[in-house]
Amino acid sequence: METLQIPATIEKVATRVDNTISINLSTQELPAEGATALFSLKGKLGWMLFSENKMDEVDVPKETAPEFKTDKSPSQRLRSVLYIYWNECTGKKKTFDLFYKEWMEKKIDEIKDTLPNN
Repeated sequence: METLQIPATIEKVATRVDNTISINLSTQELPAEGATALFSLKGKLGWMLFSENKMDEVDVPKETAPEFKTDKSPSQRLRSVLYIYWNECTGKKKTFDLFYKEWMEKKIDEIKDTLPNN
């Protein structure tokens, strides 16, 4: 299990549409090995421990970090993510409902096109 301890500042905490929380951290320039270790952890699910003081001994959990637990179905999660995409990336040129229906139809057609009897 890789553990990384670097000085960091919590710059922003925000809730998302799907009730998850986004945390933005920043750190000072790191030596090459610290930056390499940090980039190797990108995208991995793990545990976060934050202290205002440097930690010498930490009781690190031995179990693997749990998967994100959600009460939403995969289709509800997809709709929430598409809403965020529509809101932040499309310029809102059409209503979300229209965007969602058109996007879903496009994906349905793409899948149908890959079926053997087409």
